[in-house]
Amino acid sequence: MITRRRFALAGAALVAFPPMLRAQRRLWRIGYHSASSAETNAGWLDAFRSGMAELGWSEAKHYVIDARYAEGDSSREARLAAELVATEPDVILTTAEASILALIRITKTIPIVFGIAADPVGNGYAASLQRPGGNATGLTTLGPDLAAKRLQLLKEITPHLSEVASLFEPLDAAAVSGIKGYEAAASHANVRLRPIEIRRVSDIDAAFKAQKVTPDAYLIVAGRMLNIHRRTVSERVLKTRRPAISSSVIWAEAGLLMTYAASSATNFKRAAVYVDKILKGAKPGELAIEQPTKFDLVINARTAKEMGLAIPQSLRVRADRVIE
Repeated sequence: MITRRRFALAGAALVAFPPMLRAQRRLWRIGYHSASSAETNAGWLDAFRSGMAELGWSEAKHYVIDARYAEGDSSREARLAAELVATEPDVILTTAEASILALIRITKTIPIVFGIAADPVGNGYAASLQRPGGNATGLTTLGPDLAAKRLQLLKEITPHLSEVASLFEPLDAAAVSGIKGYEAAASHANVRLRPIEIRRVSDIDAAFKAQKVTPDAYLIVAGRMLNIHRRTVSERVLKTRRPAISSSVIWAEAGLLMTYAASSATNFKRAAVYVDKILKGAKPGELAIEQPTKFDLVINARTAKEMGLAIPQSLRVRADRVIE
């Protein structure tokens, strides 16, 4: 016979360990929305799965991921966000501004966790980093704040740096935040910034053909469409034999000379902590948005060799990774 005390203890245990007990009854459903491609996101999702595993969650046993990718097509973002919200997932994991903004326009109730946000407060989807309010929280990349550091790295390779061309997507809120950061940093560094808008894939080739004077270096502002076509962009930059830097390691892996950024993989692994807390009952608006703690400088030595460019030893020894 179950006594009242035993019944109370059983109820307390249910409250203390809700995710695992509930998971025995059904799978938790985690939606995933990205403005870019599945290939671009693969490493980030693997990092998230690793973080979930460390917290005791097993995919297919405790949760499933329903992923939607806009493939760099801005016209698909809102539709895919609406489709994902309509499935009523328990929580939605997402990437940066394009996806975040598409989602919060549609739902104010389903919890949203972002992994690589550029500027949550500046772009209006968080009241503050400490207490975001609303239904979205997660981690930032400090993208605009690292602009000066990237210019400094270019100067170490090109000491007489005077003009830098910057490719960016004007329809991507994260990219717009990024270009603003570069404009401010360039002004302080006494460097002329030449912004080049990339609105469609055909603009990539046009951007390089239209230049009457080749700049001293390139800044690539990572964005939903440019990320997908990063190998094409890297090849075009390589032909100019000018150094270039971007804000995600996937660019160095695609052949760009350098990247310096917060570790996206570390951020997504950490995003699992947010999902874990939310599935246990925490409210996203009360979970502080975290800033990154790990930053990676990656240098592609193969690209440098093909360009005939010498990487200063002082820079090479500071690199977290050198692609030989």
